[in-house]
Amino acid sequence: MKEHILAACALLTKIYRDRTYADRAFDGEDASALSARLVFGVLERDTELSYILSELVEKKPKPAIAVLLKVGAYALLYLDNVPDYATVSECVEAAKAMGKEGAAGFVNAVLKKISARKYALPAPSDPDYLSVHYSKPQWFIDKMTREYGRERLIAMLSDPVPELAHIRVNTRLTSDDAVRKLFDARAQEVTPSAAGGMLTKVTPLVRSLFAEGMITFQSPSSMMAVKALAPGGRTEMLDLCSAPGGKAVYASELAPSAHITACDVHPHRVELIKKYAARMHANNITPTLSDATVFEPRFEGRFDSVMADVPCSCFGTYRKHPDVFLQRGEEAVAALSATQRRIIDNAVRYLKPGGVLVYSTCTLFAEENERNAEYVIKKGLRLDKMPLPYANDGTLKILPKGEWDGFFIARFIK
Repeated sequence: MKEHILAACALLTKIYRDRTYADRAFDGEDASALSARLVFGVLERDTELSYILSELVEKKPKPAIAVLLKVGAYALLYLDNVPDYATVSECVEAAKAMGKEGAAGFVNAVLKKISARKYALPAPSDPDYLSVHYSKPQWFIDKMTREYGRERLIAMLSDPVPELAHIRVNTRLTSDDAVRKLFDARAQEVTPSAAGGMLTKVTPLVRSLFAEGMITFQSPSSMMAVKALAPGGRTEMLDLCSAPGGKAVYASELAPSAHITACDVHPHRVELIKKYAARMHANNITPTLSDATVFEPRFEGRFDSVMADVPCSCFGTYRKHPDVFLQRGEEAVAALSATQRRIIDNAVRYLKPGGVLVYSTCTLFAEENERNAEYVIKKGLRLDKMPLPYANDGTLKILPKGEWDGFFIARFIK
């Protein structure tokens, strides 16, 4: 087990030190299933583990040992198939292998206390109970409580992390029925989703279909934002913040006669759009290097529809990406809201009269959602009811539940 612990510590150190997203930290790494579980488990329970260690350790340990203690604590509390004594012993050996022989006794002592549960967690009546129990930063608990109420927040935080992947079929190459038959032939369970995709396990068959461009991974909330745009006909569409390209590709599939300009500010991310479009045989997309916050005169009044899936704080994806809390704090909400409004200013100018703007985020807070929808209206656009199977007034808020990420979508007419 020591090797798995060391691998998890190396990945977590990169994530904590460099503020790197976990998905990027795993790029090019041949991590074992156990190492991956330790990494994502520690990220998911970071607030709780930090609280427990603060109860047991007076002086903050060096970063490498702090990470090792979190890995050991997570294994002791959440891995049922490894005896506690083995976890403690392997973590001590890992400390030695890291060149931290002097800390081995300290690691042993702290983890034995965790094994014996020699710490006290907050009681339900304590102000920090929800933060520690659900392992979320206190600022997030406080802000969510103000916006949604305690009961609604608890319902969201209690919903389990989805175990199945959400995929959709590339109807350019195949059909839902054909893909289901492939799954049936392998006796692989697949369940239709409310967004028109499928829920299933990631297996060699799924990876093969993905590589061939017959399916892709896309969240149902993301699909709903494209459906809100209702792309169709021989129109010009602009996807302002497109990378890696999922929404542009889906829109190109729903509207094969349309032409889509898919933008990103970074050259390497424009390459991601190109690769995504090529894999999915989406030939009506033009990947374009462009900064959505800077006005492009060549775009003014040119587009029938604009997708503004803006950079946001991403807190609606906390179940799939628990490391979002390491990357951003409460201060990011206001900063990103200002950036989003600069993008809105440009998006409005790029639309033709009568054109459609869809504004969307994968976050949960009003500053980035409802307040920005009000800002669009002040720019002279009006809300337009979305063609979705859900009651809406032109806006739709999706809360984290089941396969759904937290999302906000608003549709406007110029």
